[in-house]
Amino acid sequence: MSNQEQFQALIARIDALEQREKQLTYASHAYQAILTTLLGNLDKNTRDKVITMVDQAHDIAYAKANFEQKGNILGAADITQRIFLFAQGRAAQSR
Repeated sequence: MSNQEQFQALIARIDALEQREKQLTYASHAYQAILTTLLGNLDKNTRDKVITMVDQAHDIAYAKANFEQKGNILGAADITQRIFLFAQGRAAQSR
């Protein structure tokens, strides 16, 4: 394979990865919107229980994770906390 062919193959791979990243971003945003809506529509007691369970799950996963996984878990925990805060604020506004 020539350098030009390798370059074209690399460009094609980068394009495919960028498209996949966009798809994952759209899916993530949809998932966040769904979770926020669900949590926002729960009564406060149930919502607080769900939030506590998810926080505990993150703590358990973090404790069992290797170094690389810990960064991913922390990132997920940050996103989850934003969802929780938004859902709690949204629930307060709707009542």
